[in-house]
Amino acid sequence: MNIPSVSALQASSLRLDISAHNVANVNTPGFAKSNPVQTSQNPGTEISAIQKTEAPVPELSATDLAKEAEQQIISEKDFAANAAVIKTQDKMLGEVVNLVV
Repeated sequence: MNIPSVSALQASSLRLDISAHNVANVNTPGFAKSNPVQTSQNPGTEISAIQKTEAPVPELSATDLAKEAEQQIISEKDFAANAAVIKTQDKMLGEVVNLVV
């Protein structure tokens, strides 16, 4: 299996989890929004840290629903793209095995 694609799937999944947590707390006064920090590794990618953004006013949440919707769409597209890479690699490997056999 392609390790970079698998680590990218894991990073996309974690980004989506973090965004869902932020959305779930949009009405929580003083909620500090979490921001994933994604880094490239050799090979692959990972979420290396999670930064917090404090609410500008203690009575409000730091979550911006429009930005969270954007993050969720990006995470979904990243996940789908990396899943397609894994499927293509699996198909190609199957063809190679059929040629050898």
